[in-house]
Amino acid sequence: MPTSFDGESHFTQWNEEMARKYDPEAYHLRSNFLIRWIERRRVKTILHFLNASQQDSVLEIGCGAGNVLEQVPSNQLYGIDLSTFLLKKSQNRLAQRQAKLAQANAERLPFSDRQFRKLICTEVLEHVLYPRKLVSEMARVATVNATLVISVPNEEWINRVKGMINALGLGRWLLQGDKDSYSSPDQMTDEWHLHSFDLALLQEISRNILVIHKITAVPFSIIPLRHVACCQVIPLDSHNESQLRGGHQKHTPQP
Repeated sequence: MPTSFDGESHFTQWNEEMARKYDPEAYHLRSNFLIRWIERRRVKTILHFLNASQQDSVLEIGCGAGNVLEQVPSNQLYGIDLSTFLLKKSQNRLAQRQAKLAQANAERLPFSDRQFRKLICTEVLEHVLYPRKLVSEMARVATVNATLVISVPNEEWINRVKGMINALGLGRWLLQGDKDSYSSPDQMTDEWHLHSFDLALLQEISRNILVIHKITAVPFSIIPLRHVACCQVIPLDSHNESQLRGGHQKHTPQP
């Protein structure tokens, strides 16, 4: 994992390499049965929190291969992703849904203010340079009283469980797949993750931008491998502009 990037093109190229190496489509469809079971619980929670209707305008930020967006019951689907590899998969998957998809940086969404009633950002914040900037952009394009659903990995718990599974000699059966399927990264720190997320970091980067109404741990509260949060935007006149421009910056692009 690079510690810095020589401009946005370097970051985009690196992200494309990671997307091909850890294909989210394989994660959803061809990973080990345990991973797929956890993933189904996470997506079910996201869809429940989103509560979208056919008339709702829905945006997924970091739509990947379209595995989540295709399950949203709306006639107005939008998605962005930085990876051309994943965006092509999403375009194929959502071709019959007339979804509007575009390649874009999640920190600069190509949409007007107050455009979407429902927004999804699932397992994306850990991959971007400045997560707080992404959250701020979500707030900008969300309508008044919009529903925003965000999910993040709980890295400490994931690594703890992964370590236990490997210590018991069960990694081959519970974490690894064959050559055509998804395998959990061998290293404890996922190389595609630029930030080590947990609930506290999600709350930190959302402060003064979003109010988190409800949080569900996946798969269970006693084994919180993922956190799914249902949020709304704090009214703009309550924002502190200097805080909105701040963020949790772990990796800074070089000029």
